[in-house]
Amino acid sequence: MKKFYFFALALLTTTVVGAQTVIYSNTFESGAGDATIVGNGAIVDDATPGFGKVFHNAAGGQAIRANYLLLPADVFADLQASAQQAVSIGFWVNKGSAVDYFWTPLFSAYGAAPINNANTWPMMVLQSRLVAQVNVAGWTDLVDAQNVKGVNKASTVWLDDNAWHYYTAVFTPTNVKIYVDGVIENEWNIDGVTAGQVVAGMFTNGSELKYIALGGNQAWNWADPDPAYKFDDVAVYASALTAEQINAIRTAKSLSTALPGEVQDQVLVSEEYFNLNGTKETVKLNELDKGSYIRRAVYSDGSVKTLKVIK
Repeated sequence: MKKFYFFALALLTTTVVGAQTVIYSNTFESGAGDATIVGNGAIVDDATPGFGKVFHNAAGGQAIRANYLLLPADVFADLQASAQQAVSIGFWVNKGSAVDYFWTPLFSAYGAAPINNANTWPMMVLQSRLVAQVNVAGWTDLVDAQNVKGVNKASTVWLDDNAWHYYTAVFTPTNVKIYVDGVIENEWNIDGVTAGQVVAGMFTNGSELKYIALGGNQAWNWADPDPAYKFDDVAVYASALTAEQINAIRTAKSLSTALPGEVQDQVLVSEEYFNLNGTKETVKLNELDKGSYIRRAVYSDGSVKTLKVIK
């Protein structure tokens, strides 16, 4: 049977993102947009349903502080101007063609470009091994003693399966969380004032962080290469995303995959309904309150279709 494909649920994606204060986003469907590719990265096609155009961080091979996507310089200035005391950084990431990536950075921000192949402060860096560091108008290394479990989880196993994963880092003045696929991997509590326990400079002095990189530009003079990961749907929010909100973003992505457009010779196997925030409803259609919903139907040939329904 010939199949025609289409993309659904743009409304759901817009609703999920629109519920938060988005200060930067890039889906790469129209290229790099207002970001700049530094080095040998490229916008490439990804065959995984729902991804399409993505950013390949080092399509021509890995190097140190050489290959990354440079975001607009005012992202953290806009955070400061918002006067919000929270920030969330989220994106999809896939191992791509990276090798030896345990020490590689995922996302970083500094006051300027590297000098003599080294960075100093102000700085903020998110590492592939699920740890982070901040040094802007105060500092923290987010050490084991600050972790709610008493020890930091340092691992890149989450990337090893060559699948896409949704990474999120959430900062408030007294708490930092790192999620993978909506699950907290590390969480730290800090007092927000003592030396070694301060991240609030990101909110009060964010304009100092002008050189912002997705996928590289390692901290200090550490000799770790930029990864050759693939990235999609990077977004920065002036708010602290919750696990429910993160999973709504993930749901919106999974429901917006390419779907068969023909249904002949198909038998409905199951159906489920989601509200426009991406949360799955636990009741049947005839029990739902009046409003708009997303119906997700699975058919006997394995195909999946989604559509908006109004009750």
